[in-house]
Amino acid sequence: MSRYLILIILNLPLVFAAVFGIFVDYKLKKIPRRKLLVQLSIWGVILLGLLSANGVYDFLFSRKLTQTEPLSLFDVIQITGIIVVLYMANRARIRIESLERRVTELHKELSIILSVGENKRNAQIRVTKKEKAR
Repeated sequence: MSRYLILIILNLPLVFAAVFGIFVDYKLKKIPRRKLLVQLSIWGVILLGLLSANGVYDFLFSRKLTQTEPLSLFDVIQITGIIVVLYMANRARIRIESLERRVTELHKELSIILSVGENKRNAQIRVTKKEKAR
């Protein structure tokens, strides 16, 4: 089995999981349309790079533009590790942005509740001062 095929088999599920996760986050309104398109293009480039790695190597080697050996098993593991790190970093970034948005919403709600409570308390103080003045 070719090492390039092993590379594709190992990384294809990660790319599909990332794309699926991006669509789910978009449908749940965790990310806007612009970020959806940017993320899809990034993962599309990664997928295109995985699928064309063998062809690019053959092209470069046939034109004598590179004298390196073909993909080694260590290279496959290293590339897979890099893609796993990219996937995890992307998921963490989306979660952090979602949590920041939620904290901001909670802060706004708390500010409104506290300001309404403060207004009621001030109104009660004014009423009691008027009653004492009588």
